[in-house]
Amino acid sequence: MSHKIRLGPIAIFLTVIAAMLATLAMLTVATSHADAVMAERFAKVTSVRYELETDGSRFLQQIDSSLQSGEPLSLPDGAEQLENGNVHYRIEKEGYHLDVEVAVSSDAGIYEVTEWKITKIWKGADPFENIWPGF
Repeated sequence: MSHKIRLGPIAIFLTVIAAMLATLAMLTVATSHADAVMAERFAKVTSVRYELETDGSRFLQQIDSSLQSGEPLSLPDGAEQLENGNVHYRIEKEGYHLDVEVAVSSDAGIYEVTEWKITKIWKGADPFENIWPGF
């Protein structure tokens, strides 16, 4: 008895498997490249945020040492006294800024942080400027 082996279906099956493996390999390479780019972007943003946090902490140390000295409050460079008596400090770095606002109690020599906010600086056009205003 002789059995004939048909190679046609096997060849088609192997061709489909090879095409699927090639597609999955290309998708894997593209995804890994995109992940690497996103990781670099995230690392840069995280570094900038930590630098802003460090600068904000230095500002609070300056306020604290000024209050502990018992002398009148001396504001660091870039800080401003607001109308309500609070001290506002803005630090800008690489497309982000940190706003720190401190309520200072001069009689007790203490302070309270009332605002600590990191924001991305938006420099693009307003995407909603061409939308109907509704009137």
